[in-house]
Parts: sequence; structure tokens; C-alpha cells
Amino acid sequence: MRVGATVLAGIVAVGVAAVPFLTLIGLGVHRGGAPWAVSGSAVVLTFGPALLAGAGAEERRRGPVALLVLALWSALLFQLLVPVYFPEERAGAFRSGLALIGLARPGLAEQLPDEPELSRPLAQAAAPIVEPVLPPPVDEDALALPYEGDGRRMAVPVVFRHEGVELEVVMMFDTGATYTTLSSADLARLGVTVGPDAPTIELHTANGVRTAQLVMLDEVWLGNLPVRHVAIATCESCASADTAGLLGLNVSGGFNLQIDADRQEVMFRPRAAFDRKLDVRVFTDLSATFERLPGDRVEVVVSIDNPTKVPLDYVAAEVACDSGQWTVRVGPVPPGESLAERRALPEHTHCDSYDLSLAEASW
Repeated sequence: MRVGATVLAGIVAVGVAAVPFLTLIGLGVHRGGAPWAVSGSAVVLTFGPALLAGAGAEERRRGPVALLVLALWSALLFQLLVPVYFPEERAGAFRSGLALIGLARPGLAEQLPDEPELSRPLAQAAAPIVEPVLPPPVDEDALALPYEGDGRRMAVPVVFRHEGVELEVVMMFDTGATYTTLSSADLARLGVTVGPDAPTIELHTANGVRTAQLVMLDEVWLGNLPVRHVAIATCESCASADTAGLLGLNVSGGFNLQIDADRQEVMFRPRAAFDRKLDVRVFTDLSATFERLPGDRVEVVVSIDNPTKVPLDYVAAEVACDSGQWTVRVGPVPPGESLAERRALPEHTHCDSYDLSLAEASW
């Protein structure tokens, strides 16, 4: 009878101990710990006190004392110590521990006792309030460029600079054009040769859709206002007898614009922030890999390759699926180098696939 009671007590004690043991395993997995360190720590923390208590008891009482301490210590560990040091992580860690031994079942972790509110998770530092850096007053900073045309088709003077060579031309101010264009002849005047491996895009012009190659110029100047490291699309049909090409949004998008039809001027005021993703995305390579971990957790590694000669300040990649959207910021990236950032996606319902896009960027 005594042997049967001891066996039953052992089963109960080990069953109770299995809960904090698997929880500790899950906590270690969440933190990317080495398997031997995670499993060893879980064994010592869960079973160590019971083994020490049993070793210190009389020989005939070692088994009962060890089992009693194991059950009491396990309950204390799970209900007090884990919530204090790892608040709001207990249920997720237990699910991950079960998943590692193939016992993951929906709702099983929710059947455990509620986690006591003994402490609170360490919150991320709140972002400081940063006042937007606004341009100086209009009278000091606004640029007025005279335009030619009737207000629907306006041509403005623009200066292109590349590796010490300067080209001053008149460009058609086209708010519907995404990229600024030049002809191959004008690019040659700047010393730029378009290689066969240059990136390409489709341009929607008045003469239909055209495939255009892209090159990067050092600077585009509107009066005394520069835009640096600009993608220029080669387009022969975009030029005319009066203009060298189209002034696209990848240049004009950096300014707030106002047209003064009475004086035939376009007022350019620098914006507080200028998103350079139009230029960055055609000269860099953005990619991501996704890994599903125990407990249905998902981690993403976003990589950006910068083969250009220009330092990349940052990119903000948008990861999306039906369950939500998240942003991963990567950078800075030196010229000719690559960089990757690993992030855990917030808890969300299962997604079969994820979409990756460039949300924001800056040279």
C-alpha cells in the first residue's frame, strides 16, 4: 500500500513539475538560447531544490521529502517566480515548451491558472517627442523659378551635375511623371554611359509605354536647392525641341509647390521630410526570409543590399499579410555592403504568405 501511495505521489509531483519545466524550456527558446543551456537550466531550476532536500533528509524519508518539495517548489516556481521575472510570458512559453515535445494542443495553455499580476513586462522606451524640422520662413528659403508655357505645360531651368561636369537645360515640369528623364545624348554630355546591366522601368509617355534604363546622377539643382543621388531615366521621346526631358516626382516631390500664374513663377519650398524610396528602390535589393518557430511565433530577417557608391541612410520595409502590417527599419548601409535586421512579428493569426515592400528610404 505504501509503495502504491509513493508511486502515485511521484506521478503527481512529476506532473506538477512538468508545467514549470516546459515553461522554462519555452522561455529559453524565445530568447534563442543554446539547447544544452536551456535544457540544463530548466532541469536544475525545476528539480534541483527537490534533489537537495531529499539528499539532506533521513534515508527512509528521502523519497517522500523529495517528492513533496518537488511539488511545492514547482507550484511556487510556476505561480510566483515566473510571473515576477517574466510577466505575461508564461502562457506563450508553456505553449512553446509543449510544441517542442509534440504535445501542442489549441487552448491547452489557457486551462492553466490565471497568471497573477505580480509585476509588469519591461516596456520599450517611449520615443521622445521630436518637433518637425520645418523650413525657414518663405521669404528666406522659398525659391521662385520662372516658367515658360501656358500653366498646363510649364518648362523650368534645371542644372544636372555629375563627377564635376555640369549641364544646364530646360525641363518640362510634369507632376504626372514619376522619374526625371534625359536623353542618351545629354547623359553623354555629363560623361555618363548607360551600361547593359542598368536597372529598367516602364515609362508611360504621351507616345505610349516605353522601357527605360536608369542611371544615378550626383545632383540635380533647382536654383540653389539641390537633390542628391537622383535616378534618371533614359527617354529619347520625352525630349523636345524646347525641353531636355521631364522633371519627375523623384525631384519635385521634395518640395511644396505653388504656381504664381500672374508672375509666371513656380515657388519651391523644401519639405520637412523627403522620402527617397523612388530612387533607392531601383538601385538596391530588398529581401526577407520568414521562420515559423514553436508556439506559432514568426520571425523575419529583412536584408538590404546596397551595390551603389552612395551611403544608404536607412530603409523602412513593410511586411504585410491578411493579419496585419509591420515595419522593419534597416540601416545605415555603407556603399557596396549589405545589412540584415531580425525582428519578431507581433502575435497574429496564421498567414500562408507575407508581402514585402519598400515603405520609406533615404540616402
